[in-house]
This record gives sequence, C-alpha cells and structure tokens, in this order.
Amino acid sequence: MKLKRIVFSCLSIVICLAMFTGCSNTESFVQADLSYTQSDIGAISVPNDVQVVGLGEASHGVSQYHQMKADVFKALVENNGCRTFIIEGDFGGALKVDQYINGGSGSAEEAVAEIGFAIYRTQEMVDLVDWMRSYNETVSQEEALHFYGMDVQRFDNNKEYLFSVIEQTHPELGAEYSEVFEQLTDEQRTSLDETTLNSAKESLSEFIDKLDAVETDIVESLGQPAFDFARECAKTIYACCEVQLSDNYNATRDQYMYEKIEWFLQHGDNSILFINGHNGHIGKTSVAGYTCLGELLSNNLGNGYYSIGTDAQKTQFNSQKDNGEFEVVEVSNSNDLNNQFSGEDSSQYFIDFATAISDETWGQILSSEQSITTLNVSLSGMQKMLKSAYTVTITPKATFDGMIVFQSVTPSTILSE
Repeated sequence: MKLKRIVFSCLSIVICLAMFTGCSNTESFVQADLSYTQSDIGAISVPNDVQVVGLGEASHGVSQYHQMKADVFKALVENNGCRTFIIEGDFGGALKVDQYINGGSGSAEEAVAEIGFAIYRTQEMVDLVDWMRSYNETVSQEEALHFYGMDVQRFDNNKEYLFSVIEQTHPELGAEYSEVFEQLTDEQRTSLDETTLNSAKESLSEFIDKLDAVETDIVESLGQPAFDFARECAKTIYACCEVQLSDNYNATRDQYMYEKIEWFLQHGDNSILFINGHNGHIGKTSVAGYTCLGELLSNNLGNGYYSIGTDAQKTQFNSQKDNGEFEVVEVSNSNDLNNQFSGEDSSQYFIDFATAISDETWGQILSSEQSITTLNVSLSGMQKMLKSAYTVTITPKATFDGMIVFQSVTPSTILSE
C-alpha cells in the first residue's frame, strides 16, 4: 500500500506539472492585424544583401515541414536566384543526392536514403529531389541546382567519395589510408574508443597534408571541384572523430556545421545558400545552452543571414523508437503566434518580422516571450505529459527574421527500407 501511495503521489505531481505548464500563453492572447501575414509561401523573397537563408523546422518527422522546405526553396530559386540547397544531413551522403539530381543513375529513393537519417527517407523528400532533377534537365550547367549536406556525423559516404577520387590518380596513397581508416565506419562510430579516435585524427591530419601535396595532379586530371570536395570529405571524417570525442557534442557539431556553410560560401557560385535544419540550429539565439549554427552565422554575416522558424498549434509527427521504427505522437501548444489563424481558412501563414514589427500589436507579440513547439526525433509517453519536454521559450524577433506558422501538421510519409 505504501508503494502504491508513492506511485500515486508521483503521478499526481507529474499531472499537476503538465496542467501547470500547459496553460502558457493562452490567457494573454491578442488578435493582430493579419494583413501583415501572407499564406502564399511562393511569394517569399529576401533582401538583396542576404547570403544565407536558414529555414528551421519544429520537428523533423512532419509532412508539412518537408513540403515547406521544398516550397521555400522553390520560392528562393524563382525570386532570389538561389541554386544551392543544404540540409542538416551527411556531407558525403548528400553528394550522392547532388549527383542524382545532376543526371546520375539510380532513383530518388536510393539517393535520399544516403542523407544519413531515417527521418529523411520520406516521400516528401523524394518529391523534392525528383523536382530538382527535373528542373536541372531544363537549364544549363551553370544554372543547375545543387543539393548538399552540412552535418558531420557519418564516415562511410565521405570515405567512399574521398577514395574514389584519390584512387584515380594516386592508388597507392588511397590503398594505404583506406586501410588506416578501416575502423571508421557508420556502424561503429558511436562505439569507437578514445585511443582509436585520437589516432585516426592524427592520421587524418597527416593524410590531408599529403593530399594537399598532390593537389596539382588531381586538379589536372579530375578538376578543381573533385579535389575540393575530396579534401572536404577528409575534413568531415576528422570532424566526425572530433564530435565523438567532444565533451559538448552539440556545440562541437554546430561549430563544424557552421564551418561547412563557410566552406560553401567560399566554393559556391555566389548565389544565395538555402540551409535547412531543426529550429534549434537555425535560430539566431541559442535555446539549449550552447552556441548554435544560426548564432554563429548571425554573428559573422550580420544582415547577410536571414532566419525563418516554424511552429504549429497541433503537431502529429513520426517519433523514432529505440528499435529504429516510428510511431505517431501528438502534442498541442498555443501561443500568440500560432493562435492568430485559429478559425481562419488558411492552414499556414508567413510573417516577415521586419515588416510586422512596426505594427503595435505585432511589435508586442514579437518582442515578448513565446513558447513554441520543439520536437527532435523522438518523444516518449511520459515526456508528453511535461510541456517543457516539447516546447522552448523564445523571443521571436531575437531568434528569427520571420516565421511560418501552421494550425496543425501531420506525420511525414516514411518509406520502407
């Protein structure tokens, strides 16, 4: 009986906390002038001095957020001449997507499976990749779209691209170091010990020096881009080792993703870069106690970085279980931003803060704290009871330059492997 009382007391506390945290921002709701918003995502454009547009998503496993990244990218292609799509996915794996959309063999399903995360193996991503391939069939090579990744959490595809280049010009060098890096695999990446990772870092530094020494040979044979991407794959392998060793995994990872964007700015075609990832990476202010990618970009580029966040009142998303399978989880969260279109015909709206901030009501909303939804890959049943487990508090104008807000969103269409 005593045990039952303890369990009942603990459950009562959890329920009370859930009820307490579930009331945030509802009583303070004020109606704003909706003429400052637009429902046509295709009309989105950014100022001419913007170099990087970041689009965040409140959850990875949502159909509308996958579709939104396609819609915003298409708008930037049409309205701002953007040609580069960069996802929060594996650098080496995304190169296979880029090869596919530029006439490579295989299928879109096979290509998106290489991005590095099961949450991207969706029909929505396949549709985007197929659209990019179709687009490229109608334009010149100089106008072609590109699909890249900025993440540094995988080994296999980076090794594959790297050694496919080296073995064409310096097979002995390739054979030597493919053996040295044999233990660095995606399957083993989280179980490698500190000694192995540190030894790999030393070998990678040595290898990159040798790679630089034969740059001229590789460029003469295969072209400058082949060398540049091969070298960056080697640096990605190094970064993956470093992330695994780091005492602050998230901060180290975001720092390396920032360096990837810097690299793309230096090696791109001078058009706007479009980057996509979780809200927590894309926002200009950190919400998790470490310096995030968006904050680094904002500090370095100033107005050259334009950040768009997302939120929804009601979220159904694919939550990944420990066994890798997915289940649909639902949460709800109301605030002064996502309440604006309650009862309206439109299911979504975009608001540009620079325009809306001049309105008194919008200025009040965007300058005050708002609790927005934040879901990553999974959410347990117990976590659903605590709003703090799936929301984060931000000041909108300090975190984003605009937001796309939905009334409700539904799970993405996961493809079978």
